Amino acid sequence: MVQYERFLATEEIAQKLGVELVRLAPDDCCGGVEDPPNFFSGIVAPLRILDLAGTKPVVNSCLSCLANMRGAFRRMEENPETRRRTGFSMQVVGYEVPPSTNARHLLDILAEHHLPDQIGQRKIVDLDHLPVVLYYGCRMEQLESGTPNMVEKALENTGAKLLPFASAQSCCGGPKSYQREMSLGNGQNILSMAEEAGAKAVVTVCGMCQATLEKERTNILVIPFLQLLAVSLGMVDPKIWLNPFHFC
Repeated sequence: MVQYERFLATEEIAQKLGVELVRLAPDDCCGGVEDPPNFFSGIVAPLRILDLAGTKPVVNSCLSCLANMRGAFRRMEENPETRRRTGFSMQVVGYEVPPSTNARHLLDILAEHHLPDQIGQRKIVDLDHLPVVLYYGCRMEQLESGTPNMVEKALENTGAKLLPFASAQSCCGGPKSYQREMSLGNGQNILSMAEEAGAKAVVTVCGMCQATLEKERTNILVIPFLQLLAVSLGMVDPKIWLNPFHFC
């Protein structure tokens, strides 16, 4: 799946479920793809995006982006010298240090809108017991405590069969692979474990994890959670986003 499809799925599924999103700097990067991170990518870049949003919350569909935004603010607050350098650097590029992180994951917001019930009531395409595993990656702690349970219930309400997955929180090695043609992380092992669990699809909730897993050679489908919801809600043709080999 290309980034543009994920972008459309994020906007359209949110609107379908009653959450209005306003595009903010869609081509800007939070800096989390840099390996190793530097002062700009780890602090200035994410804080710049937060400043662009002003008092409005920045809604992410990527756990790595969210972690980088929150981490930048935390590192700045913990060290007076880092805060001084940050203030100066932000001023040089024409921005101000935001007063708070003010960033959330879209799934936390959808969970507040009774996500499982909405999927159960609006479902058009039943996923017919499609065996799937849910892969959070190592940033799962960025989600609010009750959100994973809501996500899993929503997934089950699509008709998919959610399988236990021991590697659900394993690290994919994201930044080490994101800007390279081949994966340097743990992606192949994660996908192999998913196949051993009996899954035909790995459902992701982090954009960086998604991009990393897509670099691997595998027979298993890797699809973002929001795109799977779009299929269930009849927003797209299942034969396009769930090819016939996987969708049965």
